[in-house]
Amino acid sequence: MDVAAEIKKVLKEVLGANPNLPITATVVSVEGNTCAVKLLSGLVLSDVRLSATINDDVDCFLIVPKIDSEVIIMSQTGELSGLMVVKVDAVEKISYKKSDFEFVIDGTTKKVTLKNAGANLGVLIGNLIDTISGAQIICPNGPGTINPTTIGQLTQIKTMFNIILNSN
Repeated sequence: MDVAAEIKKVLKEVLGANPNLPITATVVSVEGNTCAVKLLSGLVLSDVRLSATINDDVDCFLIVPKIDSEVIIMSQTGELSGLMVVKVDAVEKISYKKSDFEFVIDGTTKKVTLKNAGANLGVLIGNLIDTISGAQIICPNGPGTINPTTIGQLTQIKTMFNIILNSN
């Protein structure tokens, strides 16, 4: 056994470390918390993890790479089944979930989602503007409504919020 192989073996045994080199690959597809990548040799590898571990826990931070972008992958175990993405060049989506809280920046829809089990920021802003637009104003002469010009401006503001905020 050569010196490098002997050092690798000793490190693995003593420290539990498994030194391996990073691999540059191109993202072919993304499926949930994993992706398929194509190596420079043309070999396609599937089930490459986008996070350090895959489990049923809903608490996670995920950076989803753009299809056809380059990523760097490494194996935690030295085996193909241990491959995970460690660097992303082009990001398609960033997702943070903690229990019932969710924050997503989606490059495909070009929208941001901020919600928890009880509220969604996009829906709240829409409801606020609708409530203001439909408000009745109590005047000495009796009930009145908001000026149609103001309603038009509020509708325009709601449209602009809907461009960037996801209300789903």
